[in-house]
Amino acid sequence: MSDNLPFQNLNQLQQWHQGIKDANRNNIFCHCRVCSYEWMDSTFDATCIKCGSENVESISSWQFPDD
Repeated sequence: MSDNLPFQNLNQLQQWHQGIKDANRNNIFCHCRVCSYEWMDSTFDATCIKCGSENVESISSWQFPDD
């Protein structure tokens, strides 16, 4: 692995990726650009549950403080 990575081995990298997946679970804010419906989801490639559009903006809401 590269000397620039903060992980000692592949297992640590996989644990980090799993932590990101866990943080995203039901924590991705989705906004439909077609009908403006908004909801929380667990995937970035969500389809709008109201109109069926795939034109959806997705943002990990855990990245932002609660203030």
